[in-house]
Amino acid sequence: MRLFHFLLTAGALLLPAMARAQFNFAPGNYELTNGSKGEASLKLALAENGSPTMMVGVKNGKERKFRAAEVTAFTIENHRFLRVNDFRFLSGTDADFKEPTLLEILETGPVELFYYYYQVDMGPNFKAHVTLPVLRKAGTSTFFAYSPGHTPGFDQKLAPGAFVAALFPADQALQRQFATNAVSRAHLAAIVHAYDQGVRLTH
Repeated sequence: MRLFHFLLTAGALLLPAMARAQFNFAPGNYELTNGSKGEASLKLALAENGSPTMMVGVKNGKERKFRAAEVTAFTIENHRFLRVNDFRFLSGTDADFKEPTLLEILETGPVELFYYYYQVDMGPNFKAHVTLPVLRKAGTSTFFAYSPGHTPGFDQKLAPGAFVAALFPADQALQRQFATNAVSRAHLAAIVHAYDQGVRLTH
């Protein structure tokens, strides 16, 4: 019962694989680091059982797995992903591998927002998918994690709110909200989108 309560309070942070379209085969397209491009049924497979996070594709009835280092970018239905090298927030089962990371693109503009997905062993026969929002200034390669509250498998010391607040210099009111972790995960994407469109808080 306590575990069930935990899952309910975690909200969108923890969801089973079937609730996330990108974890199930769906039409997509891909670009590999060797220059190959194509279409296939694709899904994101998170690290587990000694294998790193991969893009998995099925084409002409044959399944093939691609390590993150082999992938430049791919799309599964409405979910767009890109490979990121030297990602400093590797967590959960990803922490066992020194691999590039596959991030989902949520917002682009002056401030870019991505979701980093990883898996955590929560106990016997139970694994949880975790979503960690990460942001960066457009044109840079340094990501900052936004993790108000507890995020399973993630070192909270790596996510001071002041770092994310600095990405929003044109809105001091918004900076204060980020610095105090007052922006909820549920509203994060909408807030970043509004800021990129020039909307500013007035209080």
